[in-house]
Order: sequence, then C-alpha cells, then structure tokens
Amino acid sequence: MRILIIRFSSLGDVILVSSVFNSLREKGIEIDLLTYKPFGEVFKGDYRVNKVIEVEKRKYKNLKSLKKLSEKLKDYDYGFDLHGNLRTFFLSRYLPFPVFKYSKKSILRRLMITFKPFKAKWLYVPKMYAETFKKIGVEIENPRPEIPIFHHEVEKVKELLPKSNFAVIAPGARWKTKRYPEENFREIIKILERKDIKTVIVGGKEEKDIGEKLSLETGAINLCGKLSIRESLSVLSLSRGVISNDSAVVHMARAVKKPVIAIFGPTHPAFGFAPYEDEGKAITRNLPCSPCSLHGKTKCKERKCFEIPPSKIVSEFISLVEFHR
Repeated sequence: MRILIIRFSSLGDVILVSSVFNSLREKGIEIDLLTYKPFGEVFKGDYRVNKVIEVEKRKYKNLKSLKKLSEKLKDYDYGFDLHGNLRTFFLSRYLPFPVFKYSKKSILRRLMITFKPFKAKWLYVPKMYAETFKKIGVEIENPRPEIPIFHHEVEKVKELLPKSNFAVIAPGARWKTKRYPEENFREIIKILERKDIKTVIVGGKEEKDIGEKLSLETGAINLCGKLSIRESLSVLSLSRGVISNDSAVVHMARAVKKPVIAIFGPTHPAFGFAPYEDEGKAITRNLPCSPCSLHGKTKCKERKCFEIPPSKIVSEFISLVEFHR
C-alpha cells in the first residue's frame, strides 16, 4: 500500500506527524509526505519516509495552482489530510484517490476557550493523527514523535556546545504573547548556572536579538538563527533537557527523546500540544481567564498567566532530568 500524508506546516505539527511512521512502516505501508519548505528537512535521511515532497507556500494560493499540484500527485492508494485547512480541503477534492481528514476537534477546542474553567479531557495531537488511520483499518498504538539523528550530524554540532551537562533554553514562540518573560528566562539561566548546569539558547532568526541579549547578560551560548532544523535537533539530542515556551521546540525535544518543560500562557496543554507525562511536563497556571486563545494571538496587558516563578520552572526541570537520568 502506498499513501500520501499531507501536513504543510507548522514545524511542530510536521514533527508530530512522525508519530505514525513506525507503525505504518511495520505494516508495510509506503509513505510519501507533502509539506512546505523548509520543513521537509526534518525527515532528511529518514528511512521510514519513501519521499518528501516540498512545495513553496506562495505558489499555491488559489484553486488553479492547487489543481495543478494535484496533477503531480498520482499512484497512491489513499491520502491523509493531517492539516485540515481550506487549502488542503480543496487539494483533497482534486486528488484522484480517497483522502481522509483528521479530526481537529475544533468545536471542543473553542468550547474550552468559551466556557471556563473547563474540565475536558486533555487532547493529544499524535493520538488524533493516529485515529485517522483507523478509517483504513490500521491501528496505531502509542503514537509519539520520533526523529532519527545521525552520528555525523551530532559530531558537527559538538564543537558549538559545552562538553557536558547543559540545558537548552528556547525563549521564542511564533506569537510574542506566548513568550514567557525575557527577564524570567534570564533568571532561569542564572539559577541553572549556580547548579553547575550550562545553558544553550536556541531559536530561529526571529529570536536572534533576545538570544544575543540573554547571552550577554548571562554568558549562555547563543545559537539563535545559527542552526538548521536538523542541527537544532542534534543540539537538543546532546542536552540534559529542554525548557521551552509552547512552541515547536517542545516537539523537537520529544522527537529526540529529551525531557522537556513546556510553559503555557494564553494557550493550554489540553489543546493537544503538551508532552506525554513520560516525556516532560506542561506548566500552566490554570487561571479563571485561561485559556484565552487557541494559538496565542490574543493581546493581554496583564499577562498573569506567565506569573510563574523561574525558581519553580527550574525545580520542575531538575526533578524531570533526574527522573530521566
């Protein structure tokens, strides 16, 4: 059987697609993945993926271009839309084979925001992805993200890092409202330093300024904007563990089997993006006003959801890495 999995973006969501690969391959299913550039880099050298089809987002913004793309996608038994937006909806309509769409639980997520406090059972995106494959009779047990990292990649980044005992800090997020305060990250780094744990700061080009500032103030190694996606994965794989906002870095850490502290502010771990209990810990204040946003776009002057002491974050992190030792 040959299938096409569609997940255009974003980085964290694309990484979570890897949760279904092992089970599918064990069942002899051949996997092709359709995604945006540069996210296909995640699966470079991954034996589980037959082919990664990378496309430019800007080239596929109308029905005509999506129809043209569909004409290049043939010879599949089934397709799986693990994105579920308008673009993938129309693309799926043009494809010449059955396409199954995963349930995003959009109504439930909106209810979580509207009716607070809520007591809904936490969602987990890997499990939601896995449910989609039941439509062709395929059971995926214990879905969790996993990205293979190769020896030569690890050796390449070693020269950038402390020789041992370091934590990775990820102070960025796509939306600024999802970012734990910069001064709190600075305090986290200082507390870790007092415990003889070095720190490495990671992030994209957008986090370059905050990375440089934190590095100047604390002496931490700043790699923001200096690494490719796979180089970032390699750095995480060598660390003791990771402290991150609700961002792609959480799922990168999970994918290389490193314990991760995920800090949630306006969003909530119940939406599906928290690590499993044996992968890490989601920290949230669970305020009466929380969650106020599905993706963290909502503006807020008070930001009480981020009034989490840095000492608490570090304490949880130390407990986590000791448990995973």
